[in-house]
Amino acid sequence: MPDPFRWRDEIARRIAPLGLSPAREAEIADELAQHLEDRLVELRSTGLSADDARRAVLAELADDETLAAAIAVGESAAVEVPPPGDDRRGSAWTTLRRDIRYGVRTLRKNPAFSTVAVLTLALGIGANAVIFSAVNTVLLKPLPYRESDRIATFWLSAPQMGLPEVSLPDALFAYYHEHTRTFESLAAYTGAGFTLTQAGEPERLLGANVTIDFFRVFGVKPLHGRTFLPQEETPGNNLVAILSYGLWQRRFRGDTSVIGRALSLNEIATTVVGIMPPGFEFPKGIELWIPLGLNRQSVNSWYLTPIGRLRPGATVESARREAIALDDEFVGRHPEWFPHRDSTRTQAGAMLLRDRLVGDVRRPLLVLFGAVAAVLLIACANIANLLLARASARGREMALRCCLGASPRRIAAQLITESLLLALTGALVGLALAVWGMGALRRFAADQIPLLGQSRIDGRVLAFTIAIALLAGVLFGLAPAVRGARVRLQDALKEGGRGGASAASRRLNNAFVVAQFSLSLVLLVGAGLLLRSFQRLLAVDPGFRAENVVAARLSLPGRRYPSDTLVRGFYERLLPQLRVLPGVRAVGLAQRLPFTGGNPQNTFVVEGREPRSGEPQTVANVRQVTPGYFAAIGTPVLRGRVFAETDVVGAPPVAVVDETLARRYWPNADPIGKRIKRGGAPNAEWMTVVGVVPNVKHRSLTETPDLWLYEPFGQVTNWGNYLVVRAGGDPANLISAIRSEVAAIDPTIPLFDVQTMEQLIDRSLATRRLTNALLAGFALTALLLAAIGIYGVMSVSVGSRIREFGVRLALGAQGRDVVRLVVGEGMLLVAIGTILGLVGALSLKHVLSGLLFGVGVLDPVTLAVVPLILAAAAVTACYLPARRATRADPMAALRAE
Repeated sequence: MPDPFRWRDEIARRIAPLGLSPAREAEIADELAQHLEDRLVELRSTGLSADDARRAVLAELADDETLAAAIAVGESAAVEVPPPGDDRRGSAWTTLRRDIRYGVRTLRKNPAFSTVAVLTLALGIGANAVIFSAVNTVLLKPLPYRESDRIATFWLSAPQMGLPEVSLPDALFAYYHEHTRTFESLAAYTGAGFTLTQAGEPERLLGANVTIDFFRVFGVKPLHGRTFLPQEETPGNNLVAILSYGLWQRRFRGDTSVIGRALSLNEIATTVVGIMPPGFEFPKGIELWIPLGLNRQSVNSWYLTPIGRLRPGATVESARREAIALDDEFVGRHPEWFPHRDSTRTQAGAMLLRDRLVGDVRRPLLVLFGAVAAVLLIACANIANLLLARASARGREMALRCCLGASPRRIAAQLITESLLLALTGALVGLALAVWGMGALRRFAADQIPLLGQSRIDGRVLAFTIAIALLAGVLFGLAPAVRGARVRLQDALKEGGRGGASAASRRLNNAFVVAQFSLSLVLLVGAGLLLRSFQRLLAVDPGFRAENVVAARLSLPGRRYPSDTLVRGFYERLLPQLRVLPGVRAVGLAQRLPFTGGNPQNTFVVEGREPRSGEPQTVANVRQVTPGYFAAIGTPVLRGRVFAETDVVGAPPVAVVDETLARRYWPNADPIGKRIKRGGAPNAEWMTVVGVVPNVKHRSLTETPDLWLYEPFGQVTNWGNYLVVRAGGDPANLISAIRSEVAAIDPTIPLFDVQTMEQLIDRSLATRRLTNALLAGFALTALLLAAIGIYGVMSVSVGSRIREFGVRLALGAQGRDVVRLVVGEGMLLVAIGTILGLVGALSLKHVLSGLLFGVGVLDPVTLAVVPLILAAAAVTACYLPARRATRADPMAALRAE
């Protein structure tokens, strides 16, 4: 019969420095002595000799730190009710500090486990902090304007004419401004370009023409100087400017004496009257503002974008209704200006400025936010598995605590404390990663995501990071804590001695693996669908060949080029000189280029298809181009010819149309020789269609074909144009020579917005490319974490069943049988996770709505490839522990049994 009390003297000697009461010391010595005797018996059953077993038990008893900490925890847990006069809060704080100190010591004693756990959490928490910082800035944080939630914009639309959005003419905006009851202040703006030809080299500046209430709408005052005066809104009195802070610093080095100085903008003397504070930039990229000279009797140009500050209590819906009502009133007062109004009833839309600015990036950001949340959940499942495995190996420690009187609540509290320590440490490392990641995201995506350049790791992001760290700590610490709290003394002593895992722990491990693979499959399917969609998008024919084409803008000042003849003369000198440059294949001009933004539109009439009274007129995109444009841009001619050098003023008016327009109006006839005219006015000239070209994508590769009408530059001339040059090789090599040729003709005209056509297309795809890259990265991270998770679970399973495998091998099983058994168990979990993941992937139909092109959620290629990738990763992760199982010693297993 074993004598457990032969250990009492040694135990009493070791716990004497703790200063316990004699009764408590005797109770602890009795409990530990019995535990050590049980441990001795268990070691003898494994085949160890009596001396070896006793030395192993003494070595365990020699771990003074673990013993003392366990006794301390037991002491604090034994007192469930504080004595009279004790401060409960002080006692709780003392207990918490003790738990924290012990948790820190425990984590320091297991550096490999702690490092893996902290890095895994840092990856998940850091990614969440980065994406939340972007979501916070773009979607949640108020705009940097006074009461920005009251700033709204609206627009008109004429669906019958194919116009989803229509800007306002001068007269209509003036009517709105005078009669609005919804807006406290109302302004309008339009983009404009200005060439600065003093204080250094000629420079093209991006500016805006604004009405005088523009800055009042935003509630922003100048840093220096003043805003515009009422009299400066009239033509001729508007030769004043307000500079942005960036332009003031960059071009004038912060010299306040620039206020009151006249600058030459488009060769017009314009006086600087103010400088805006840093951070104010609206519209995006604007460097100066000029007051708009409103012509209150003009409805010829529909170019103004309204923006206003809503009155308290007003909503965007009330602004929308008012826009329609005021438009009806205005048309009723001026029916002579709107002869076709009966057929084109106006509709309107309204939106808060933030929502308007965010535009199409809201859904991609929320998708990414959901993806990083899933990655964090997978990381939490991984850590929970590691903690469960570690809890099985800490059976002796749990047994000691139970022996010393620790309650289930105290054990759970200690384990939760350790989990929270891990989570907070991971959050600190994650924040360091987030600072780097946020900087990288700003560098690569600020141009694609509005407001992203203002994102920072601020107080809200810090609070969010701490909150998700604490939540993650509770999530992955809950299962080990519950298991520890439900420990039964005899089972704990037995399992702790073997280092095995209970059936309940294995079920939890398996559940976490299933959850990991389910979430990973959903992320991988989402990433796969977006990548397949992007692949389809890149295969879209834009209607031109973008390779080896460089484009640049030119704008001739009206003061020195006041007539069409002078403008055409400048370009007639420039284009021949560019054509003879080495490496140049073709040169052309166009009023606008694909993927450069808006394009002029106008109504048109087809001969023989004139609309009857009351029928709406059709709108087409109109573009003026030179004869060499189609060759330079790489658009082929499907029928007829392109423009010739003889298509000039005085020659018969001609036009080229795209195939969509041709199919709509001449589906069964040859369009060559048909006639068409702009505007539908009685005095407008008929143009003869001389050619048909393919549909061209103008705004994005996803847009549906639109109606396009091309006119010869020689008959309709513009001051500002895009220069298009096709090269035989790298077009960037021609930029310097092109600048020199322009300067040789007029050194005051800058060449600006220089970029290749491939860059223009890439810019239109930048948001999709960024979303795809980030989501693919998160999905692969999830896959890696899931593979690590199943590897860990199978490793623990193999470790706890090493005797079983040894017995199987002793009874004649082959190594491949053991491998097949272990891998099969792992793949069963993966199969369950895959099935659940495929069910979850069906929800992506709503999540990815608007982000997919040419593929559906049930894309067979994606749904076939993704499970195969998961299966390959899982097989690899299961195979390694399976190989270890084949090395079990059959003789040792038989001796143990």
